Formats: sequence, structure tokens, C-alpha cells
Amino acid sequence: MDINQAKELLQRYQSGSCTTSENDLVESWYQQLIDTGEWQWGAGEKELKQQILEARIMKQIDNMPEKVKSIVSFSLSFRWWAAASVILLLGAFSYFKFFDKTTTITPNLNPVAIVLPDDIKAPESNRAMITLANGKNIYLDSAGNGLLALQGNVKLVKLAEDEIAYQQETGNISGEMEYNTLSNPNGSNVINVVLTDGSKVWLNAGSSLTYLVSFIGNERKVSVKGEAYFEVSGSLSEEGKKRRFIVENSNMQIEVLGTHFNVNTFGDDGDNSKVTLLEGSVKINNGHEKGLLKPGQQAWVNKKVKILNDVDLNRVMAWKNGYFQFDNASLQNVLKQVSRWYAIDVVYDGQNQQRKFIGEIQKDLSLSEMLKILEKNKVHFKIEGKRLRVLPD
Repeated sequence: MDINQAKELLQRYQSGSCTTSENDLVESWYQQLIDTGEWQWGAGEKELKQQILEARIMKQIDNMPEKVKSIVSFSLSFRWWAAASVILLLGAFSYFKFFDKTTTITPNLNPVAIVLPDDIKAPESNRAMITLANGKNIYLDSAGNGLLALQGNVKLVKLAEDEIAYQQETGNISGEMEYNTLSNPNGSNVINVVLTDGSKVWLNAGSSLTYLVSFIGNERKVSVKGEAYFEVSGSLSEEGKKRRFIVENSNMQIEVLGTHFNVNTFGDDGDNSKVTLLEGSVKINNGHEKGLLKPGQQAWVNKKVKILNDVDLNRVMAWKNGYFQFDNASLQNVLKQVSRWYAIDVVYDGQNQQRKFIGEIQKDLSLSEMLKILEKNKVHFKIEGKRLRVLPD
């Protein structure tokens, strides 16, 4: 069979007009690519490899019920055959067919079930805590809506949908510098807070924000650990509009005006902190170098400030929008995110081959559902309470 005949066969396969033997032939091509990454006709036919994968995946999607299709969507890249270490999250498609009881498994997909003694649900609420200036802790999951604390002439209130807000009463602002810290632990939903100047901040799991109850002086300064998304506004007063808004962590300072940006200090990519600008303008200063970001740019900050252009903003903001999103992410990087989201410890028992994951998955899956997707890519696990063991290849 020549290349043109193969392409014609793939078109018939995707449209459902193949004979049984032709259908089995295409399935065998697909299975060979997934199992070995090799191509029986030799190297050089990258376009045909891509079409085989696309045809198989699109047929799987077309056969899914609508409720299953909505669970996961992938932005697939077919660069992986150029490097055998890159493995796509293709198993997710067969995984969702496997768990949808109304759909029959395609026999030659050979799905492998994982038997887990326990399962861990995705966070269903936030478990954030606010530490007041007097040392008192307020646990937001058990606090009702309404007034939580009164600090000087600032009310701390809990609004609908777990939003927290600091409301400055009219009158003179207290001259005392009182700090609060909002902590959002691992295994917690995103929490957002409205500061007294009207700026909004969203905190990822495993993150914290320290800030003044009332912004005093020439600066509005906050400190962040982990990951946070900011929508900085002008102050409610004309005087306040002149105050710089400063975001600090251990290795950098960010100066902003009215702007939207994301700060990630988890260090999943080495020791780098990342600042990504969506709107406006921000200045980065790490004490050695400075940088100015424009919308769509990202700064990697360590001892140097490296600026990247044309960053995928949807990928950066996936955590806030309820998704895991991986773009050539290593297994270690994937499991760091999994660890924070499900509040588990990850232990590696031996060596694993280098893998790269590409795809987008909703974060409302249980841990076992998430692991089944990784298991389809020949990564094996063992759950021991709140510990996840990654077994060697």
C-alpha cells in the first residue's frame, strides 16, 4: 500500500466507511505508534503518522457521549514522534470510554484498570485561613457569610461564593500598620480576596498572601508565596491613586499600576519564579536586573530576569479556571501539581524514563481518575493513605 492509498483509507476510517479488515488494519497502525513510537514503513512519513493519530483520536471523541466529551479537552501537539521521550495524554480518551458504563470498550485498546485501596476526591471547597494582626485565626470553611472581624475602621466580611473582602469605612484611616495573612493550603479550592483599595487577588492551593489591612503611606505592598493572580485597581481616593502597588517575594519585586498579572513562585521549573502579564504593564526587579513586561509576556526570575514573548495565557491561567494544563511537562512537574491539588506526598521508588505530557484535564476528577490517565502512559502508582508511590518502569 502506498502513501496515497493509506491516506484515503484513513479518511474512510474516520468517516466510518471502512470494512472490518480495513478498520483492523488502521487500528494496528495506531496501536504500533502508541506502543513503540515506531513506524513500520520507515522514518520520514511524519504527516502520515499525524493523520493516523488524529483519525483515531477524532473517532474516539465522536463516539463519546456529550457528557463525557465535556469532561476533558485536549490541545494536542503531534511533535512527539520526533523524540521518543514525549508521550501524549492519549490514554485519556480510552480512559473516559472505559469509565462510561453506557459505552463499550474498543477491544484492541486493552485498557488497564488501577486497583486503589482508597481514593481522594478533588477539593470541593476551600480550606483557607486568615491570620489577623492580633494572631487570631479565622477558618473560612467553617465561617458563615457576613462580618468576620473588625480591625480599626476596616470590616473583614465573607461574601457569597466564598469571596473575602476588606471594606474600608468612611473616615480617617488608622495610622497603625496591621498585617493579615491569607493562607490557602494544599488540597483546597482557589480563594479570592478583595483588598481595601479594591484590588482583587486569587490564591492557588499551597499559597499565601500577606498584606496591610489599610494601605498607608506611598506604597500598597503585599507579599506572596506560591501562586496568585492579581487584578490591581486604583485606590478609592485620589491620593491613593498615586500609590505604587508592590508585590514582593524572596527573590523579586514587582511594581504595577492598574493591571492584570499572574505570579508563580512554586519553582516547579528549577528555582525560577514566573510573572505573566495579561493587561497593563509591570516592572520586575530582582536586585541585579530589571525588566519591563508587556501584555502576553512572561518573566522568568532567578539571578537573572529572562523575558519570553507570546506566552500561552490560557495555559498560565488554567489553575484559576479549574484545569490542569501541561505543555511538554515532565512527570515530576505533573505530579507536583497533583500533589498540591490533592494534598498528597509523592515518593519515587526507583527510576522512571523521561516523559513529556501535553494536554488539558479538568481538576474535578478524583485522584484515581487522574492516575488512570497517567497509567495509560505506562506510569504505575501505589497509594498508601496520603502518600503516592511512583513505581519504577
